Amino acid sequence: MDGFVRGTILFGFISLLTWLIMTDQLSLYINPNFSILVQLSCFLLLPMLSIQVLDVLVPARSITEHHVHTPRRYWTYIPFLAILILAFALPDNTLNANLVTTRGLNSQLNTVVTSQQDLPRPLAAEFSQMSAIPVTDLNYTEAVSEMTTFPKEYLGKKVTMTGFVFRSPGLKSNQLSLVRYVIVCCTSDTLPYGLMCEVPDAQKYPEGSWLTIEGVLQMSTFEDRDVPAIKVTSAKSIDKPKNPYIFPYN
Repeated sequence: MDGFVRGTILFGFISLLTWLIMTDQLSLYINPNFSILVQLSCFLLLPMLSIQVLDVLVPARSITEHHVHTPRRYWTYIPFLAILILAFALPDNTLNANLVTTRGLNSQLNTVVTSQQDLPRPLAAEFSQMSAIPVTDLNYTEAVSEMTTFPKEYLGKKVTMTGFVFRSPGLKSNQLSLVRYVIVCCTSDTLPYGLMCEVPDAQKYPEGSWLTIEGVLQMSTFEDRDVPAIKVTSAKSIDKPKNPYIFPYN
């Protein structure tokens, strides 16, 4: 009986991991750089499953007799079974705007710093030569960090970026933040990262809705502090991306 229960649990985990890999949903939970480890774990679980199947089909008589009086502790399997049931029963939801407040948004919590000699700036030289800065999934964290930490170097430059709408207490009626969740390892270390935007018709965009905007970087105020903001010249509502998270390449 033990072999059957263990085999069922192993088969469940193999099925779960295979399903996540085949449906390309691993990125909802971990950084894609670690997906190879998940794939390897599937192969490592297969021999363990084979051993349990053999134990059920061809039980070792001597081992069975040796443990015949050993009390069975099936309750030890409950955590594993509970994880599998929850994994298959609960829907695959992405993090939403409601969690930004608890996590802390960079552009509204950090004071603007005009000089930090020891801060890595991998995109500074490239951005300084550009009149328009495209904020992409690949350069997102470095681009937002560069513009929030050294905004005066980029005032007047055009910026294009995509994110979801977030509003916090203190924002004016024409202000909103455009945010993405940045994941270094897994969703437990998620950090909301974004820039404040000034949009004339900001109220028509619901919190959590996704936008692609184009605008000009300028200085604005938030809670009596000078902060960088994008003065939006065009905004387009879009569907939530298939992969809404950002995974830093550095």
